[in-house]
Amino acid sequence: MERWTESRIVFEGKIITVRTGTVVLDDGTTAYREVVEHPGGVCILPFTGSSVILVRQFRIALNRDLLEAPAGKLEGPEDPLRRGLIELEEEVGLKAGRVVDAGRVCATVGFCSEVIHLFLAFDLEQTERCPEPDERIEVVEIPLAEVRAGLRDHRFDDAKTVVLLHRLLDHLDNLH
Repeated sequence: MERWTESRIVFEGKIITVRTGTVVLDDGTTAYREVVEHPGGVCILPFTGSSVILVRQFRIALNRDLLEAPAGKLEGPEDPLRRGLIELEEEVGLKAGRVVDAGRVCATVGFCSEVIHLFLAFDLEQTERCPEPDERIEVVEIPLAEVRAGLRDHRFDDAKTVVLLHRLLDHLDNLH
């Protein structure tokens, strides 16, 4: 196990904090580390019974559009399910009658503390969309057969969405 022997915050932003410093390893040697501290997030995949609902949005970090399940950042000690239901309504204008906890994912464990809580949303009801003022989101419905083909052909790049799509398929397989 590693533990910090000294560290300092080199950047504090709106979403992340960057910490650098020295850790001591099990054998007593030391090593340098850079860690992005993140409050965590949530991702929720709506399923209509025959299709999934994703959002297409431009991501400046990759300089391109990505297809993703609705997602958001946790605000402090917020309940992940509560945040997921808020994101579902804000981003795609849906309320879920039933939600299944699909676990968690840690996408970049080598340097980032972000844990993303995953949920599957069923028994959907249409409501009003109300995206954040700086979000430019296109809602995209994808039939389950296209989801399977897209996973097989590696057409989805967002890690949390890929995990959720697989977990949806596992969930549906276990129902039969």
